Parts: sequence; C-alpha cells; structure tokens
Amino acid sequence: MISHLHVITDLFAANPLAQSVGLFAFVIGISAFIQRSDQRLRTFLTLYCIVIGCHFFLLGSPAAAYAAWLSGLRSFISTRTRHVAVMCFFLLIVWVLGVPHITQPIQWLTIIGTTVGTWALYREQGLRMRLLLLTGTICWVTHNVVIGSIGGSLIEGSFLFVNSHTIFRLWRQQMA
Repeated sequence: MISHLHVITDLFAANPLAQSVGLFAFVIGISAFIQRSDQRLRTFLTLYCIVIGCHFFLLGSPAAAYAAWLSGLRSFISTRTRHVAVMCFFLLIVWVLGVPHITQPIQWLTIIGTTVGTWALYREQGLRMRLLLLTGTICWVTHNVVIGSIGGSLIEGSFLFVNSHTIFRLWRQQMA
C-alpha cells in the first residue's frame, strides 16, 4: 500500500498541473455516469471529454487528447442528432487524426474505445448504449494505467464501477 502511494505521489510531483486537471475530470466524469437520462449522460460526457483531453495533452499523449476532444464534440452533437452520417464523420475523423499520432501500441486502445463509444452514442440507447460505453471504458482504463495517468485511471476505473451499477439498476428495472 505504501509503495502504491509513493508511485502516485511521484506521478503527481512529476506533473502536478496535468494530474490536477485529471482529478478535476474525475469529478465531472462521475457526475456523468450516475445519470439515468441518456441525454444528461451525453451532456456530462461532453464536459468530461474536454477536461480529460486537456489532461492527456498535458501528459504528452496527443493521440489520447485528440480522441478525447473529438469524443467531447461527438457527445455534444449526439445530444442534437444521432444521424448515421454524423456518426460516420466522427469515426473517420477519429481514425484520420488519431492513427498518425500513435507512437506506442497501447495508444490503439484510445482509438478503439472512442470508436465503440461513438457507435454507442449514435446508434444505441439505454442498456445497449451503456454496455458499449463500458467496453470503451475498458479500453481507456487499460491505456490510462499503462501511461501513468492518475486521474484518467481513477475516472475510468470509477466509470467501470458506476456504469456497471447503473446498468444493473436499469436491467433490474426492465425485469420488474
């Protein structure tokens, strides 16, 4: 336990601004996944993506930053339309802008996670949307742990828990 705290304090000391921004994103992100309303979820995800993108950029992971910012724009526009052409536009942009900035294999997970999340927000709703978002979360949490993002790891790990809990509640509600 003490060694884990030492690692976390070292990561924070190495880049306090980036880690502070990541922790702020953590608070916003938790607010997103406790929402039962699909529309409110999309709105909170927009704000979260903007802030977490800044975190990744400050950590020196531009592929993750671009993917997060595009996810924010995607989430915002998905509150207005869920047209398949708009979804395809976002998928194209994620791949065209993200892939050239990939410098390590782990960064592919940001592209895959963003792709799955895009499909979820534009083509699905309710439980199916949240299950696909959960799949994208698994990609992102793996990426964040590997690159040493404290805030990103905390938020995506929390997303796993909170979204799973909300999925269970919605599933139980459907079964009743």
